[in-house]
Parts: sequence; C-alpha cells; structure tokens
Amino acid sequence: MADRSRTTADRPRTTGDRPRGWRASVRGATALFVLGTLGVVAVAVDSVPVLRAIPELESLPFLALVLLAAVNSTLLLIVFTTLGSAAAPRIGLTSHVFAWASGGTLDWAALRRSIPLAVVTGASLFAVVAVLDVASAPFVRLPAGEVVADADDLGALAPSIPVRLLYGGITEEILLRWGIMAPIAFVLWRVGRAVGGGTGGGAEAGTETPSAATMWVAILASAVLFGLGHLPVLASSIGLTPALIVRTVLLNAIVGVALGWLFWRRSLETAMVAHAAFHVALLVVGAIAIRLL
Repeated sequence: MADRSRTTADRPRTTGDRPRGWRASVRGATALFVLGTLGVVAVAVDSVPVLRAIPELESLPFLALVLLAAVNSTLLLIVFTTLGSAAAPRIGLTSHVFAWASGGTLDWAALRRSIPLAVVTGASLFAVVAVLDVASAPFVRLPAGEVVADADDLGALAPSIPVRLLYGGITEEILLRWGIMAPIAFVLWRVGRAVGGGTGGGAEAGTETPSAATMWVAILASAVLFGLGHLPVLASSIGLTPALIVRTVLLNAIVGVALGWLFWRRSLETAMVAHAAFHVALLVVGAIAIRLL
C-alpha cells in the first residue's frame, strides 16, 4: 500500500495534482532549468582560474572561459531536468516552482511551513557529518575536522559561498533528487505495477503512487550516487584510498537520504533549503574555526 502520511497541505496546488499536458510540463521543466543554471554559472565562474592556468586557454576572454566551463553541467542539467519533469509529477513528487510554471499556483504558505523543518534538518545533518568526520579521521589518515574547516583562511572560504549555496543548494537537488531519484522511483513503480498486474498481486499493483519501499530504494540509490559524485573532486586534490572512498560516500549518502526524504514528504524546494542550510552551517562553523585557529 502506498505511503500517504505526507500532509496534502504541504504539497503544491495544481489542477489534478498533475501538469496539464506536455506544454505545461515543458514550462515547468524550463523553470527548473533556469533555476538550476544559477549554480552552473557559479561553478563556471569559480573554474575560470583553473582553466586560465592551462596554456592553451590562458588567452581566452573571461566570458569564453565561463561558457567553456559551463558546457558539461548545462547538458547534464538539461537531461536530468527533462527526466525528472517526465517522472516526478506522475508519482506524486512535487516542486513548487514546477507546479507554478506548469499552470498551478505558487503555494507560498506550504513552502513557508516547510522552511523550519528544512533549516533544522540541514543544520542537524551538518552536526552529524562533522562528528562522523572527526570519528573517521584516524581511519582515513586525514586531519580531523576536514568537513568543518576545509579552507585555510576566510579569503579562501568566501569564494566558495556561491558554489555551495547555488550549485549545492539548488542545482544538485535538481540533478540528484528531481533528475535521478524521481525517475528511479517511477521506473520501479511501473515495473512493480506490470509485474503485479500480471501475477495478480505485488506491492505496486493498482497503486497511483509508489509504495514506501519503492521510494526508499530510490532515495537510497540517489543518495549513494550523490556520495559517489563527490569522489572526482576529492581525487583531484588528494589520493583516494578505500577508507577515504567509504568515508566520502557514506557521509554524503547520509545527507542524500535526508534530502531525498524531504523531497518525498514535502517538496523539492524543501530539500533545496535543507541542502543550503547544511552549507550555511558549514560556512559559519568553518569561519569560526579559522578565526580560533
């Protein structure tokens, strides 16, 4: 039986709770894509010094370097925004922005009710990850507190703020939760309905939305992918070891599970606020740690 514990008052209001036709879906997907480009631009601008250090690129103008850095992320955003927009509304996963752009009403009241939960969840996740980071330090042979103070000074910490809040808080949620978690849940639900319909039973047989078990599989799968997605950046700055890989995937997966749960129970924007709150807590504690050290 599908889990129905989420309060309907916290879901965006749309006609029939589904976008009205493919044009409405395109409008909703476009709105999320535009929102996601904020993070893409933030990462691209942050990448310019690295690209300019490449001899073949050092003579290119700033704008050309930004566009070059944004190509891959933009393509990924297009793909995953499209996939999520095709899957999420069909299984009851919601976004206030998508609902508004696809012809519904932007439900500010529901979003406001979700903000306290999102902020508390994000700050709590940071506390949990920071503690686990310290506890795992002896096993990964890294200094304790890498999560808290991942910059040498405030001058190095400040430029990361747009990337953390815009790409981490917004774009990653569109990619991972909207673009990966929702399609996984949709595919599992459809397969479950097909199998259940053919055998006369099954958890998904006759259900309009995925069961809780299906949603948890999708949440866990997207959370693990979220953790794996942090390995390339880490590998570019430090040699990876099995212990470091496990630590990185585990810590990020814990965050991903909580964000996926918020997306499922409330909305994509609730997960965005929680993700941003995680980074705000990190920045505040990191700045304090730098001052004290």
